[in-house]
Amino acid sequence: MITVYGRRNSSNCAKVFWLLDALDQPFTLVPAGRGAEARDPEAVRRLSPTGTVPLVLIGEAVVWESNAVLRCLASSAPASPLWPADAARRGAIDSWMDWASLSLTPPLGRLRKVRAAGQAADAEATVQAFSLLDRHLAGRDYLVGETLTLADIAIAPAVFRWRLWEGSAQDTLPDLPNLLAYRENLRTHAGYRQHVEDALT
Repeated sequence: MITVYGRRNSSNCAKVFWLLDALDQPFTLVPAGRGAEARDPEAVRRLSPTGTVPLVLIGEAVVWESNAVLRCLASSAPASPLWPADAARRGAIDSWMDWASLSLTPPLGRLRKVRAAGQAADAEATVQAFSLLDRHLAGRDYLVGETLTLADIAIAPAVFRWRLWEGSAQDTLPDLPNLLAYRENLRTHAGYRQHVEDALT
């Protein structure tokens, strides 16, 4: 039995919900995290050293940090192309997952918070990260290989939020045609539409 502590409008939780659906894995959602109507607000802090969501219980095992959760869940389906057994492929997927969590999501998150407060913010680091992603996506439908992998699921919320920022008309942003095509390709996946596009703001 899998239990997820989290909320639908969290980008880190969205990745987990998408993967669980892709694996056809049932789960119980316990509302938790910022803004959630949690029945037990302290439950996550008791279970995780960080007190953040998503937090996932797989039987008696406790897994936290969204990308660690993705890897753990995908390991239960060794035949899935989302997390192939080949070490080189996994290494490439890991590289993009780690890059997204270290170099893409943080500057985008800081920018969103500052802008939400009505303050000016330097967008250079965010633009540089998405420009790097755009260059990599030239001639590619997915980040690694020819099919959807954990790398795409992990990076999808940031790609979606780039679209929201892109449409805010607050900045003169570079033309990133490969990123645009990639985003449209992600939209062909029901999990992206349901758990990212329809859930996040």
